[in-house]
Amino acid sequence: MKIRYPIAVLLLVLIALTDLSAQKSVYTFPFENSYKLPSMQKMINSNEIANTYQTLGNIYTTEISGMGDDLVEQRSMSFISDARVIDAVRFLEFYMEDQLVAPGDESAGIVELSIIYYHEHHRVNIGSVIGILTFGLGTLMGIPYSTVVIDVETEAMLYDQGDYLVAGYRGVGRGKRLQTIYSMSTRKAHQRAIKHSLEALNTNIMEDQNVQQMVRIDH
Repeated sequence: MKIRYPIAVLLLVLIALTDLSAQKSVYTFPFENSYKLPSMQKMINSNEIANTYQTLGNIYTTEISGMGDDLVEQRSMSFISDARVIDAVRFLEFYMEDQLVAPGDESAGIVELSIIYYHEHHRVNIGSVIGILTFGLGTLMGIPYSTVVIDVETEAMLYDQGDYLVAGYRGVGRGKRLQTIYSMSTRKAHQRAIKHSLEALNTNIMEDQNVQQMVRIDH
């Protein structure tokens, strides 16, 4: 019995470590492309994302002396730190790197990704009714008082080597989450919405016959 106890503990520790090592990344996608676009320059439209999430702060304009007596105007922007924007940019980066564009030094053009729509709203659910009927007691006990719904729309623009627009694609996704007064973060719902929108976007790109032809030519 004394020998079995340490062995059992060791097995439990090994199982726990295995579970930790097997955890998927937050940025893992629910799809795997069988082929990718040829090597392209990858860009993210940060200004469009800032406008979508309303995180663009102030635009500063200054004038400095240039050559001779000419004045040169310089502009700089300040952005408000926002976890939604951080997640959006990282999801787009991982999608381009892992699923969309094949690695390589040669560039067949440019692919530009952005999020062009974001909307968050709350829906009444059965927990809302319970909270009202119990004069708020149910809400205090942790019963969800609403359902948060987040919709996003992603966009991909493909340009050739001459910077001419070749094609544009969009994908819409939705994420939901029950909210309680003890857990009001909407970050997970937002991440699910982005994943679903990228899945729809990816389907539209991969099913395009022109894209498939471009991939065959590249190979």
